[in-house]
Amino acid sequence: MKKTIIVNHSELILRIAELRMYKQSQENALKESFEDLISTSNLISLFDKTTSQNSPLELAKSGINMALNLIIGQIFGKHQSIKGFLSALLVEHFTTILIDTNLLNIVSGINSLFNRKKQYTENQE
Repeated sequence: MKKTIIVNHSELILRIAELRMYKQSQENALKESFEDLISTSNLISLFDKTTSQNSPLELAKSGINMALNLIIGQIFGKHQSIKGFLSALLVEHFTTILIDTNLLNIVSGINSLFNRKKQYTENQE
């Protein structure tokens, strides 16, 4: 971008309009390149490892692990410091092992908690 010297209000208004048009053209180019990327990439190939096993339980485990890793990374500040990265890595490893080995027990435990709460509220009425 060229450097321009603005002297009065009308030049400022003109420069703002130019920058807005430049911004709009950049946004359009970015949208087009993103659409090209989406059209060329195959979503199934990203999850090829989980779909090769053809098990809905494995797919659920992978989804839960990805969501937990994202949340853990945000909580521990994974991309902010080395301590945050190491602690997030340890907790992610622990939760991955926990989810992979005990997913059905976790789901049934949560379900029983909801059923107890529902029965408790019904008995209170």
